Amino acid sequence: MAGRERDMFRKYESGSAKRQKKRKNEEFINKQRGSINRFISLKRDDSDGDKSLKSDNNDEENNLKSNKEGESNINSRAFFTPCTAHSLNLVLCDAAKNSLRAITFFGILRRVYTLFSASVSRWDILKSNCKQFTVKQWSETRWESRLNSVKALRFQLPFIMNALEEVSDDTNDLVARSEALSLLKEISSYEFILSLIIWYDILMETNIVSKSLQNHNMDICVSTKLVFGLLEYLKNYREIGYESAKIKSNELAIKSLDKRFKQLESYSNNFGFLYHIGKLKDMQDDELMKCCKDLHLVLSDESSKDIDGQDLFAEIVIFRTLVDEEVTPLQALAELKKIGGSFPNITISLRIMLTIPVASACAERSFSKLKIIKSYLRNSIGQDKLSDLALLSIEQEKSKSINYEEVINAFAQK
Repeated sequence: MAGRERDMFRKYESGSAKRQKKRKNEEFINKQRGSINRFISLKRDDSDGDKSLKSDNNDEENNLKSNKEGESNINSRAFFTPCTAHSLNLVLCDAAKNSLRAITFFGILRRVYTLFSASVSRWDILKSNCKQFTVKQWSETRWESRLNSVKALRFQLPFIMNALEEVSDDTNDLVARSEALSLLKEISSYEFILSLIIWYDILMETNIVSKSLQNHNMDICVSTKLVFGLLEYLKNYREIGYESAKIKSNELAIKSLDKRFKQLESYSNNFGFLYHIGKLKDMQDDELMKCCKDLHLVLSDESSKDIDGQDLFAEIVIFRTLVDEEVTPLQALAELKKIGGSFPNITISLRIMLTIPVASACAERSFSKLKIIKSYLRNSIGQDKLSDLALLSIEQEKSKSINYEEVINAFAQK
């Protein structure tokens, strides 16, 4: 059997086959080295005779090596100019990877995209709130993707915050709810908003220059002007741009606060006249009637209603004379309990107003406690038992004061 036919049945390559493959690899590497030596060389200084002579000798040696390898003799006095657009990307890459704040900033952007893109329902929530742009995932190599990722939050930050609030309120996934609350705190911080403004300004100008440099008709004269123009912009931005970014971030933060507290303003407009019932003695009846009717509309849903505006006005006219001017809504509700059921509309209105959550801290603590109680080992726990354990854990100050012996005796007697 011939050697080539015998090699077809071998499990491993023979020694001759390995040597032949190694020889071909060496020939290929030598050819590549010859090409690089012909194309890349250092700039020669004509004023230095010794260096010129040495460079000529090196060129002759390289040409001889190329001739031995069967290559043509080409002059090696050529300049290798690195890609300017690629250099810009490397500079930005170093800036983003060597700064802890930049790493944290772009990490938050990626987490926002991951949260919404991981669920169809959450993505629909995002699209219902953000009509102009959608959040994007950025890439390590394509810096235009980072610009698009920053741009989505730069011009839609209040709407992104609304979407995160809606996810935290509506989703049944505890992990997603916790992540939404965490991202809501992070993107509403002043440091993140300031970073958002600065990174957008820098990436926008850099991306314009980078896309211009990628044009196949670009010449070195125009590219030099573009690069130095960008450097001048960055120098000026370092001097005066930071103050401008602070002004923009303050405006964006104020807009975000206005958007977030707009609902609190509506609560104040609807229930504000009940904050100090005792001071309603000085309010005109027409104005008081308007407030009662407006509250009636707010607390109505088609045919069902919680209060009657006309009856509420009649009850307030009497009740405002029974309490002091400085009485609080909680104190007024306590007085109503003592009187009995003579003022049902005022009682319902005050109870609704006092149960409106001022902050979400208590709810967040409850969800944090729920994650501790319902671990993966207790994944099959029932809803009733879970609610009871959560209540005992949340109200642990009261639960620790309970005398368990009394509870056991009471349970045994029943």
